[in-house]
Amino acid sequence: MEAAAIYPKLSAIENDIKNLKLLILQHKKPGKIVSLKGMLKGVKINEEDFSEAKRSLFKI
Repeated sequence: MEAAAIYPKLSAIENDIKNLKLLILQHKKPGKIVSLKGMLKGVKINEEDFSEAKRSLFKI
């Protein structure tokens, strides 16, 4: 198969992929927003918890 014959086919495939991406993005529904309010109700957080979290995040 010659290179000149491949380019139009590749271009058509590229256009098909772009169209599929657009179709998927148009039909994608946003997810449900979940409230985190009250998730930590009754939880006691102290200075030691903050220090531990900082050490785990920043590797101090």
